[in-house]
Amino acid sequence: MQNRMKGLTLAICTHNGKGRLQPTLDHIFAQQVPSGSPGIDWEVLVVDNSSTDGTAEWLEQNYPQGSPRGVRVVREAKLGAIHARQRAIQEARFSFLSYIDDDNWIAPNWVAEIFRIFEAHPSVGIISCPSTAHLAEPPPEYYEGLKGWLAVGDIYPEDGIVSDRPAYFWTAGISLRLKAFEELEGTAYEPCLTGRMGRHTFGGEDHEMCLTLTILGWDVYYTHTTSFTHEIPPSRLTVAYLEKLIGNGMKSGPILDVYKNVYWKKPCFPPAVRMVGAALQCGVTALKYGVKRVLGRAQGPLHPNRIGYLMALGWVQGYSIHFRRIAQAQRNVSILKSLHKPRGNSPREQHGAV
Repeated sequence: MQNRMKGLTLAICTHNGKGRLQPTLDHIFAQQVPSGSPGIDWEVLVVDNSSTDGTAEWLEQNYPQGSPRGVRVVREAKLGAIHARQRAIQEARFSFLSYIDDDNWIAPNWVAEIFRIFEAHPSVGIISCPSTAHLAEPPPEYYEGLKGWLAVGDIYPEDGIVSDRPAYFWTAGISLRLKAFEELEGTAYEPCLTGRMGRHTFGGEDHEMCLTLTILGWDVYYTHTTSFTHEIPPSRLTVAYLEKLIGNGMKSGPILDVYKNVYWKKPCFPPAVRMVGAALQCGVTALKYGVKRVLGRAQGPLHPNRIGYLMALGWVQGYSIHFRRIAQAQRNVSILKSLHKPRGNSPREQHGAV
């Protein structure tokens, strides 16, 4: 168990992010942090996840550690978002950590507000907040219905501790109490999802991380007192990119369902049976989409029936990819439930989702 100092680590996990990092760091170094006693200690940690574009070297040259705008750079050779995120947790010097993606522009009060909420609510293990998009050009008509896939939106209407379960968020802009992860040290817990790997848009490691902490008993807090902006280039608004993002994102479903079922309490059928059920559902969804296309009722890019088919197909493919990992997810849940306990005495201004 690490003896971390009280404060906040801003962790940027990046792969080939040299071209995206400058505005992200400009917003970080524009923080308005109270300077009076006792003040807030914070740092910027960049985890270079096997970049090949010279990201680490560029950072060390332009943001040398120890300078007023300095960052601490560590290299994680194992490609995959979860490996970079775990490395950030290992390397963090402070008790709280915010994941800031390399294209996230945080508000000037970020450090002050995240620190304040964690200090005021000792039972809170996760903080999330709204995000908006910075777009270089007007978005296509289907953007509004799919922006959540791009980590853009406002999930809850009110500030406070979220009573909904299961509760989970995208890791862009999420903040964590690192004491929660220390409880897993020395156990057989092992994350099952890798998340994004280079240019491959796999996902789910963010939701697995959130579900892990809530099953342990930590509270979730949603706040509108700070926020971030997600810079989204036109290349991420194309039909091809979004279809791949949706399909790959759903591949994590068979693993995440193991965690979610702690709250759903649905009958637990063997994975092979669930895989067959998912395949049948995918077939029905494909048939509906095909019939509507023939009838001219599913025209245009990213029609809801097309999205439904992509999600169902991704789910089936997820069983094929993660079939052997489902048993590990089940072991993880058993470990988490054995470690579950009430946390602190936070005020219970609970609310649910829209």
